[in-house]
Amino acid sequence: MDLVFYNTLTRKKEEFSPVATESKTVNLYVCGPTVYNYAHIGNLRSYVFADIAYRTLGFAGYDVKWVMNLTDIDDKTIKGTIDKYGKDSGVRELKRYTEEYTQAFFADLDKLNIERKNIKFIKVTNVIPQIQKFIVELINKGYAYKADDGSTYFSINKYQEVFNNYGELVGDKFLEGKQIGAGSTGSPQARNKADEYTKDDINDFALWKARAPEDANIYWGHEILGDGRPGWHIECSVINYVAFGDKTVDIHTGGVDLAFPHHTNEMAQSEAHNDKPFVKYWLHPEHLFVDNKKMSKSLNNFYTLTDIKEKHFNPIAYRYILLQSSYKQTTNFTWESLEAGARGYENLKSKIERLKKSTGFFKSLLAKFSGGESSSAPEVSPRENFDKYLKDFQTKIGSLNTAAGLASLQGVLSAKDLTPAQKLVLIKKFDEVLGLELL
Repeated sequence: MDLVFYNTLTRKKEEFSPVATESKTVNLYVCGPTVYNYAHIGNLRSYVFADIAYRTLGFAGYDVKWVMNLTDIDDKTIKGTIDKYGKDSGVRELKRYTEEYTQAFFADLDKLNIERKNIKFIKVTNVIPQIQKFIVELINKGYAYKADDGSTYFSINKYQEVFNNYGELVGDKFLEGKQIGAGSTGSPQARNKADEYTKDDINDFALWKARAPEDANIYWGHEILGDGRPGWHIECSVINYVAFGDKTVDIHTGGVDLAFPHHTNEMAQSEAHNDKPFVKYWLHPEHLFVDNKKMSKSLNNFYTLTDIKEKHFNPIAYRYILLQSSYKQTTNFTWESLEAGARGYENLKSKIERLKKSTGFFKSLLAKFSGGESSSAPEVSPRENFDKYLKDFQTKIGSLNTAAGLASLQGVLSAKDLTPAQKLVLIKKFDEVLGLELL
């Protein structure tokens, strides 16, 4: 089964091959949530896409090691903790605050049929010593410096001297006309301590933020870095390093809005530290709009899965409408589109239920293809017809084209040259990738 992915780094479609070319193991890193609030459905689009990528790789015969960070320390989680528990809040209160939203996120994954057992989750607060060590190693290599404000920053100028590819993930002309980096002697105005900032801010960014009054008692000590806590970007670099070592990661995904600054800075930190390319394939799903506007917590125009359930929609219907378009397309969510998607999904399920009832041997069929008793299970001959439909699906889903995959599914249901047994087996195999709980 051939896999072809659109690589953000090269801005073209490429045939997939693992970094370890003789291996069937694939390392997959997915930027996880910042657990300061409930995930909105735009956030969740990225995780449905990651799940499709994981399932597709498995369908193609790869052993996928899927790692996801849980960002439980940053500007937003600190503010949320202090707002809830007061100005004397410490790390204990931070963990209590973020755990509520971590569990809510896990519940959302379950509702969308994203199997958590497939994912290794790593909380940032569990790898603070590794983060500190990583930053000190960047200092020793000349890529980071401790500034007069007590924080430690990454030097973009130093990185450019060696690699000359900062911003490559965003585009070849990204840096044109922009002044970048402070350098170790630059002014404080040329540094950026905030976790998130705009594309106009091409400044040295914080790796370790010195303890500040607005952080209450949420900090960690270090003999070189001082009291403080990590910046947002270093967290994912270190979790990748903890999970995969200094190897080039096969696939890294996350919403398109993370390409800059987060993934750009991740790439710079990791390549400076590891002295090799950070990621081979970058995959970025596009935005989900709501009523033709970008969905954002800051704009307060977002919906959660709880909102969907309160309107009596099955969350899997939301997964279904996401699969109806390419992950590289901006998708507009409305309640009308969800209602239409829910009808389409229920219609699909009804067709399959009628097919199951018409065969009379559904249980034995599943037994045959799940490793159970097979003596009474039906055969799927003639094989040539069966293989033709399977190959069609593999070709379409191999580029993560779920809309075409759904079309293949509908083609199976209406096919005249397939037996009922063949149809059910194909539906079962297709749903290993689509994850729509069709059977």
